[in-house]
Amino acid sequence: MKNFEKEFYSHLGLLSVEYAKMEYNLSKILGKLIRTDEETINVTLIEDNTLHRNISMLKKINRIRDFKASDIETIIELIGRVKNDRNKFIHGIWGNPFEDNGEIKIICEERKIKYTETKDKNGIVFRRNWQYNDHFMFSLTYLKEQIDTIKHIINLQENLIDELEEVDFF
Repeated sequence: MKNFEKEFYSHLGLLSVEYAKMEYNLSKILGKLIRTDEETINVTLIEDNTLHRNISMLKKINRIRDFKASDIETIIELIGRVKNDRNKFIHGIWGNPFEDNGEIKIICEERKIKYTETKDKNGIVFRRNWQYNDHFMFSLTYLKEQIDTIKHIINLQENLIDELEEVDFF
């Protein structure tokens, strides 16, 4: 394996780890806002949730708790910006890194079927379209930027978690 491939894969691995930390912290914040007298209830409520569901639940629970709403909204907004790429990075099929104009790049294939309909003014479908297997090109520079963004989100989350430790909602 060439050095540039090792570098790329190491950053890709780090990115996966950082995504996992970010998602774990999101569920931790959610659990602290739910704050029951039994920790098992918190875990049971969110254990099978997707990232999308946890974000949605966080919004709902914090409408009730009203804890640092602008900070939570900032975290949710930042997660929203990286969420689509997160799905590609976690679930995508990766090619081999290659050098292109002095930059290390890789192609990621997203294997899912996307269905769309086009309707006329009466709401009647006149065109159906199925799209398969999108391909996306990512550079090492972009991966590094994503890692920095996610580390920033994690820092914001950890600060919020520390503050939640001091709050008693009951």
